Amino acid sequence: MIGAAPSHTERMQSLLSWWQLAGVEDFCGDGPVNWLEIPAAPPSAVAAGRAAQNRSVPALDRSAGGRRAAAPEPASPPVHGPLPASLEALHDQLLHAADLAGTGYGGARALPHGIADAPLMVISDCPDADDLVAGTVLSAGTGTLLRNMLSAIGVDLAGCYRASLAVTRPASGRLPGADMGALADLMRHHIALVRPRNLLLLGSGASEALLDAPVATARESSHDFNQNGGRVALIATYHPRTLLKRPQCKRPAWEDLQMLLKEGRW
Repeated sequence: MIGAAPSHTERMQSLLSWWQLAGVEDFCGDGPVNWLEIPAAPPSAVAAGRAAQNRSVPALDRSAGGRRAAAPEPASPPVHGPLPASLEALHDQLLHAADLAGTGYGGARALPHGIADAPLMVISDCPDADDLVAGTVLSAGTGTLLRNMLSAIGVDLAGCYRASLAVTRPASGRLPGADMGALADLMRHHIALVRPRNLLLLGSGASEALLDAPVATARESSHDFNQNGGRVALIATYHPRTLLKRPQCKRPAWEDLQMLLKEGRW
C-alpha cells in the first residue's frame, strides 16, 4: 500500500533541509535558525544607514586610483608628506595623526587589527559607536556577527586583518562623498602594506570607494583587485550592521561568502 502523500509543510521542510544543515536562516521558515545571530545583548542602537543611496559619490578610475569628480561636501584635510612605508608606521599615524584621511571626524578612534600577509583582509566604511569604545574596528557587535559569518565557511576571524576606510566616525555615520577619493587612495596603500590574498568589502561605502559601485551591484560577481602588479581576489557583501536590521539580506550574504570560499586564493 502506498503511504499517505506528504503534507505541504513536509515538502517545504525537505526542500529547505540543506539550508538548515548549513546553519542558514530561511526567513520564511516556521522555526528559523539564525546562523548570524550574535549572543547576549544586541549591538549599539546607534543607526548607520547604508551609504550613498541619496548622495553623490565621486567615481573612481580603478586603473589609476584617481578621482573623476567630487561632491560638494567638506573634504578631509590633505595628507602632508609621503605615506607611511610600513604597516607599523601606518598604524602609528592612524592612531596619532590629524592630517590623514579618515582621522578627523571625531576624537575617538577604532584602529585596524591584524598582521601582514593575512589570508583575508576585511574592509568596512567607518567604525560603529561600540567599536570606538573597544578601540578596534569590527570588534564589538559587528565583530561578533562577522566572526560567526566567517566561521560558517571555515575562516577564523582571528587570523584575518580588519580595517576601515576611516578610523573615526562621522556624526551621521556616513562618509562624506568629497572624501571618498582620499579615503580610497589611503586604503589602496593600506592594502599594499598588508599584502592579503583575499579581500572582503563590507557595505556600500567600501565597495563604492574601491569598486565604484554600490554593494548591491558589486556583490553580483567576484573581482580581481590589481594591487602593485599582483591580483587579489575580492568579494563585496552586505555589512553586518545591515544584516542585523534586514534579515532578508542574510541569504544573499551567505551566497557571497560561498563565492569568497570558492573564488578566493587560499
